Amino acid sequence: FDGRTTGLEFFILYGFVWVISAAVTGIGYLLHVFEESRAVREAAGQPASEETIRNFMSRLPLPYRNADLFAISSEDHYLRIHTSAGEHMMLERLANAIRELEGAKGLQTHRSWWVAESGVQSASSSDGRITLVLKSGTSAPVSRTYAKTVREAGWV
Repeated sequence: FDGRTTGLEFFILYGFVWVISAAVTGIGYLLHVFEESRAVREAAGQPASEETIRNFMSRLPLPYRNADLFAISSEDHYLRIHTSAGEHMMLERLANAIRELEGAKGLQTHRSWWVAESGVQSASSSDGRITLVLKSGTSAPVSRTYAKTVREAGWV
């Protein structure tokens, strides 16, 4: 404005800005609705358990995203993610990961382990201690605190 504009010119400019803003907002809204409907269509054919695990795995690097999740173990402030593609370390608390995996088919077997049902190859018990062998060959301990839950789930 050069100081010589009339009130009518100001309202015309305001109208142009409003129309452009409405168009950009409308396009953004339509893209959001389209993306949401696509995600719902993709998830419709999968059980909630698989969807939960897939969401968790999507945070991992590419080689691990499409792998099968076997277990998660805690080491200090890090998690070791045991998958069919190998192991990966990430900075996170086990409690947060278990909360995120709620609804997935798996159990906390130890204060520092969460094991996916599909990741268990075999289970053994000796001297009252249960050990789960993962499909990767790694042994996952079952503490006395969680032994009853593991037995009730029929893993042993």
